[in-house]
Amino acid sequence: MSRHSLTRKLKVSALALALSLTISACSVTSDSGSQAITTAMAFSQLTMSQAEYQKMLAEADKDSRFPAMILLARSAIVARDYQTAAGLIANMQAEAITPMQRDESTIIEGLLYMHQAKNTDALFALNKINATALSKPVASFYYQLISNVELNLYNESRRVTHLLKAVEHKNALLSLVTPDARKTVAMQIVSNLQQLPASELTVQLNKNTDQNIKGFIDYALLDSSKSPRLKQQLARTWLGNYDDHPLAFAVKKIAEGRSVEAVETDDETIVSLKEGDRLAVLLPLTGRFAASVGEPARLGIVAALQDRNSKLKVTFYDTNRMTIAEIASALGQNGTNFIIGPILKPEVDALIESNIKLPTVVFNQPASERAQFYFFNLGPDYEGALAASKIYHDGHTRPVVIAPETTRGQRAIGGFNEVWQKASSSAAVACRFQDINNVRAALTTCPLNNADSIYINATASEVIKVRPSLPDNTPLYLTDRSYMGLNHSASEVALAGAWLGDMPWLLTDSALKSDLMATLPEADSQVQRIFAAAYDSINLSFNLNKLSRDKNDVLHGISGDLQLGDKNMIEMAPMWVQLSTSRPVQ
Repeated sequence: MSRHSLTRKLKVSALALALSLTISACSVTSDSGSQAITTAMAFSQLTMSQAEYQKMLAEADKDSRFPAMILLARSAIVARDYQTAAGLIANMQAEAITPMQRDESTIIEGLLYMHQAKNTDALFALNKINATALSKPVASFYYQLISNVELNLYNESRRVTHLLKAVEHKNALLSLVTPDARKTVAMQIVSNLQQLPASELTVQLNKNTDQNIKGFIDYALLDSSKSPRLKQQLARTWLGNYDDHPLAFAVKKIAEGRSVEAVETDDETIVSLKEGDRLAVLLPLTGRFAASVGEPARLGIVAALQDRNSKLKVTFYDTNRMTIAEIASALGQNGTNFIIGPILKPEVDALIESNIKLPTVVFNQPASERAQFYFFNLGPDYEGALAASKIYHDGHTRPVVIAPETTRGQRAIGGFNEVWQKASSSAAVACRFQDINNVRAALTTCPLNNADSIYINATASEVIKVRPSLPDNTPLYLTDRSYMGLNHSASEVALAGAWLGDMPWLLTDSALKSDLMATLPEADSQVQRIFAAAYDSINLSFNLNKLSRDKNDVLHGISGDLQLGDKNMIEMAPMWVQLSTSRPVQ
């Protein structure tokens, strides 16, 4: 993965709306000499931490206070600090003087609802907005937001009206963005429409009276053709029917005999999973790893398919009963469109070596790269990288890393320092122990008193034994290796005060989690992580094209906010909480 991108993750907004549509955020100077905060700034891309936006609000003058509240509320929403965000929204609604300010506060209320997965409430709020009265930067933000809400509702209900509304809002957005962003938005509209079957697209083409939207629907239909020659002929006809359409740049390329993907990206065609596709899932369903790996992954995938009311044709392949070579041979002959899995690293590497060309999402880092081969990294190197990113953006400069003298410990140290060296041009001090029962002696030469932060990659029981050797007031950071999923346990009390980064799924309660624990009552934290990643793999696979076109775009999953990083790694932004004697504090 790109460790450098991780060093930016906690500072750059994780907002799913971040198309970076070049909204001008020019600042002005107030009479007092301080920098004024404009409405354009309030709805531009977030570039600072929540603490920095809090300071900005505290120092804002009367004219800047309202946009400063918007920025802080947006930052709090991204950080999942929903209580703070709700309080700020209430203050904005109370302080709003003009109709514009009331609309702006309602937009942020809709944003909060969307992030809380209350999409019906979000739509109700956003439908109150008089979009024609919005300034250009606010309108750009609004149309992105309401389009995403409508798409979420479509995914929940499969009601075509929601998808068509999303298309209408994206169509309105086209006139507000730069020429380059206009191409991106146009292709997003196509991607949305292509979720519908050709029969439904034909119905909508005949019903729709908006020439612009008819052009998008007509393009989605012609693009579904499997014949390059026919597609080229249809493209020429399309160009005769739709003058000055936002998609003309792409259709001209098709008419010339080049694929639209060559227009969208310099890389190979990015293929998303689509309803009706044939999906192959490769998991160890019997044998040694069935209970701890295969079954939770299977349950996660089944749950995601059920939640989407999906029409995929899914076949599960047992990697314990068939070799990867045998499975790859079968997939190459039976019309499979997409692969999810495997999980075990030897099987992931074997799938790479099979040279199968289907788009694939796996759950371990492959030994080599391949186009359209995307992977989750659930290993200790990624834990270390996430800890380094968090510590760096918390403002610390002298971290010490503590880990056992094991392969896993060394991977965690390596992942931490790969990020830290890029961020600060120097490696962090690493201290190792071999026997946890002699850890105090092992740390006698570790420069703990010079550290301004400490990261430990070890189990909760090991961290408890390490902690008495640490300075009392030095901030302590842990990752998912140290959390066993036992809320309010004695271990959690013993770790009070430490910062823990883990999947939101592990740190919060939900109906989905309750269902899993009822099915697998002995599921430990690692089993739950596998379930979460598998669940998210389905929704991510449906959105690969969108995520690949805009690397700032984010998919909100139960395993964290997901983005496509370098080398096709699926980056996961964890939830960070401070452990207490009662409950985690976000």
